[in-house]
Amino acid sequence: MRILFVRPPVPPHTIGLKHIMICEPLELEYAAAGLEGHELQIMDMIIEKGFTKRLEKFKPDVVATSCYITGVNEVIKLCRETKLWNRNCLTIVGGTQASQVPEDFADPAIDCIVKGDGTSMMPEIIEALENGRSLTNIAGLAFPVGPGEVELTAGKAYMPKADDLPLPRRDLVAHLRHRYYYLQHQPVATMKTTWGCWYKCNFCYTWRITDGHPYSRSPESIVKELEQIQAEDVYIVDDIFLINRSRLRKLADLIKEKNIRKKYLVYARADFIAENEDVIAEWAALGLHAVFIGLEAATNSELDSMDKESTVDYNRRAIEVLRRHKIDTYGSLIPNPEYSKEDWERLWNFIEETGLYYVNISPLTPQPGTVIWDLYKDRVTVPREAHGLWDFSHVLLPTQMPLKKFYRNLMKLYAKTVLNISRAKRLTQRTLPSVWTWKYFRMLLGAMKIGRQFLNAHNHHSSKELKRAMYKGPEVPGLVYRPRSNQPVSIKSKSLVSIQPAVEAE
Repeated sequence: MRILFVRPPVPPHTIGLKHIMICEPLELEYAAAGLEGHELQIMDMIIEKGFTKRLEKFKPDVVATSCYITGVNEVIKLCRETKLWNRNCLTIVGGTQASQVPEDFADPAIDCIVKGDGTSMMPEIIEALENGRSLTNIAGLAFPVGPGEVELTAGKAYMPKADDLPLPRRDLVAHLRHRYYYLQHQPVATMKTTWGCWYKCNFCYTWRITDGHPYSRSPESIVKELEQIQAEDVYIVDDIFLINRSRLRKLADLIKEKNIRKKYLVYARADFIAENEDVIAEWAALGLHAVFIGLEAATNSELDSMDKESTVDYNRRAIEVLRRHKIDTYGSLIPNPEYSKEDWERLWNFIEETGLYYVNISPLTPQPGTVIWDLYKDRVTVPREAHGLWDFSHVLLPTQMPLKKFYRNLMKLYAKTVLNISRAKRLTQRTLPSVWTWKYFRMLLGAMKIGRQFLNAHNHHSSKELKRAMYKGPEVPGLVYRPRSNQPVSIKSKSLVSIQPAVEAE
């Protein structure tokens, strides 16, 4: 079969990372990894254009795509465009948002929603299609049956043992390898060694996707992949990579034994860094250049309100440990929509006192599927269907200060932190390129583009812009939802009738 995997473009209203990073579509590389004997292509629409032309040229039997919350409408547009091209082409949607909130994809142009690990489930789906078997017998799927409604097949564990997964198919985007970067890290390869998380922060649903059970690869499996990665810079995208001392020590030994030389960007918790400086020292010698830390806040009361299980003291100590070993801190901060002028000043003082340069500042966003969703869902000021604004940059809750002023304070904090060249030279360790290089200019230009977006962000809340953000593309004439089951039970547990590709109205 011919299977086209597609990463959707970034929505026009979405603010942020698209201007300072484009990383490889690792989730699609994994989804393609188990499909031997088929014609496969990956189209990365953050970089590539011409989806309809690709359909006409490749003539896929299946189009598979995935996204985070911001990309839901873009995914629906792609599936609708696919059905306009050929209604017999099966459309499959997966990814973290599909796993946690499958009803977001309840559109008649979508045939099948994967709620689990695509690497292990795609071969099962394709085999069923080839043999004429109903997809409804496959556990871990969902099917749209009405607006905002899906019916689920039987439940199953999120994924098999992590070491049982094949390695991602990076060869399918080899022609784009030179286009992928993160800030000044280029070329950069992304890598995953753990799915899920050990902690239960109430603003995050990563731990819920895997039912609170993390799946981690062995050091031997990780080294096997590292040996095959061509890029010098490796971005390990686990929510927490630096967490298990024994695993990290064993992995370090194997990296030394294999004489693997890379530059690593990883995620870690502040408390682990503060309490395990010997591990940090060892990894600094191996090539650890930057660590992303969810600092989140400058007060313990804010951290407690997030169920962070950490403290501001740990935040400060972690930054100091990394600085001692010449490792850059990439810190994330979550200002509350109720911030006053004094709160913004306190956050700036924390940034200055700790010497942070690289920061990601994301207003508190209560995503569906998180613990705090039920607490905030009735206060959300942006429609759920305006997915492009759910980007952790737009503020979605009522603000204490005027909305425009809130965005101005957010933008000013970014500007004072990252647009100051003297701060950059004084505070960065290993990762800042010369200010006279293209990489630095690109990073600065990207930061200015983000600033421009924040200048206009308050306008995105107008009825006109919200309507644009909610647009899902032209509907497919005559296409209707799947038939419902005859059992009047909840959406989360309905059994299904046999499903085939899209049904046309008579």
